[in-house]
Amino acid sequence: YQRRVHGGIPSLSGEYLSFTNVSDDATAAFELSLKNIRQVQGSGKEVSLELAGEQGETADGVAEIRFHIPNLATLRGEIANGSTTGEQSGTDSDDEKKLDPAKALLEGLKAKCEEDIGGRALAHLDDILLAFPKARLDFDLFKDLMRVRGPRQSWVIAYSDINQMFLLPSSDGLHQHLVLSLSKPVKSGQQPYHHLVLLFEESKVIEEADPFELTATTEEVQELNDRKNGPTISPTMSGPVFEIVAKLFKVFSGAKIIGPSNKFQSMDTKAASNRSISCSHKAQSGSLFPLDKGFFFLPKPSLYIRNTDVKLVKFSNVGQRYFDIAIHINQGAAHEFQSVNKNEYAVIVEWLKLKEIRTEGTKEQNIKAQAEAMGDSSTDDDFQGEGSSSEEFDATDSSSEEESAKKKKAGNDKPKKDKGKKRHRPESD
Repeated sequence: YQRRVHGGIPSLSGEYLSFTNVSDDATAAFELSLKNIRQVQGSGKEVSLELAGEQGETADGVAEIRFHIPNLATLRGEIANGSTTGEQSGTDSDDEKKLDPAKALLEGLKAKCEEDIGGRALAHLDDILLAFPKARLDFDLFKDLMRVRGPRQSWVIAYSDINQMFLLPSSDGLHQHLVLSLSKPVKSGQQPYHHLVLLFEESKVIEEADPFELTATTEEVQELNDRKNGPTISPTMSGPVFEIVAKLFKVFSGAKIIGPSNKFQSMDTKAASNRSISCSHKAQSGSLFPLDKGFFFLPKPSLYIRNTDVKLVKFSNVGQRYFDIAIHINQGAAHEFQSVNKNEYAVIVEWLKLKEIRTEGTKEQNIKAQAEAMGDSSTDDDFQGEGSSSEEFDATDSSSEEESAKKKKAGNDKPKKDKGKKRHRPESD
């Protein structure tokens, strides 16, 4: 990774973003096709672009460009003219104007990138709440990719980058989590996110009288339904919001949706949903879902661990009111989960046995280890007793016999006392 700092003037024209050197106004330092921009996000005076690399590309290349724009920045082209944002300020020159520094460039790039995606959006999902990362975003679903837009970010996510999805209930029974697992993480600020956790209220329903309408034609909807076997969509849809959104992502991306395992049942009587374990991870309270092929922790930090990657599960503080578990993976790292209720112990151990996952520190193993330790100590004592030879035993017997004989002889030599007579002291003269 190498960092370069250059000063210049950005210019947006057509399908390209140009950057002109301050020292040489006639020469462009670089030109960037808007089609190569994967993400656009801004914060304060900074606008950052993440570039999409070609699949299978191994050569070094530019992955990210950041623009730091001071208050008196000079912008040119369509950004300065306000044709992309509708905003205009500063002087009346057609070529060069003083604008709000970062906002004009950010909004201009977001608008142009949306235009250059190709085609038109077939469905719009507005004001979707994300539990992780925390945000409210709009989703524009195109034929082969989707645009995710927010106040400070703009992501382009290809459907081929969605590995799988998860639809998991919250422990309160009032919400559903729809998780998009990405092979290429998106960034919010400098933090990469491999999972987008969408949060929906179970009670929120779209009625048939006012259905959700796709912008796609009937032919385009049929083409989407013919991609893969599975659920189908229609130009108008009604029902629970989370089911509609999950079905749309399923049909557009073709990715599999994984739900909670029916074979696991928590012992937490207070939770409305008994498919997860209440615990904490990295000082964040959440739910750990034992799934058929792995473990998933929600809502943040979201974490998915495949069973095939698990080396062993280690228990600690067993026997107390709350215990901890650490899932060690094959690469050597360990993911720790604290404050698990003691009532969950039996079902967790049984689940790990069912999945043939090695455990360490369970009650049974601790009792066995203590028994073996006590057995070893008693064996050592027995070994020491058996090691005393018969000669030592005979020597001990002979020495005791000699002592008793001496005591007997000494007793015979002592004068016998007259029990009936009293002893008088001689009187002094």
